[in-house]
Amino acid sequence: MKKYTEEMKKEVVQFYHDHPELGYLSVAREFGIPSDESVRRWVKKAQVEDREKSDKKAGEASPEKKTRRCLPSGWPQPRTALEEKALTDAENAYLKKLLELRKGDG
Repeated sequence: MKKYTEEMKKEVVQFYHDHPELGYLSVAREFGIPSDESVRRWVKKAQVEDREKSDKKAGEASPEKKTRRCLPSGWPQPRTALEEKALTDAENAYLKKLLELRKGDG
């Protein structure tokens, strides 16, 4: 697996944005990158970073971050969308299990 520099990744992402008619595969071929999946990941990551930067510049949290969860004391608030999703998935799994247990009692 080849390692690419951050500068190279930024150049690829910029090229992708400058040429909207090209897809991930075409951009990957243009730069000699064996997998279009790498280009897709870099573009998605850049989009997330741009969104986070614009949220910070606006001085306002994104809509999904406006409501804060009531977590047990000492637990940090989720900082990324990935952490938020993991917490939500865990909560859902817990509630499903609780419902299953309650149905068994009735």
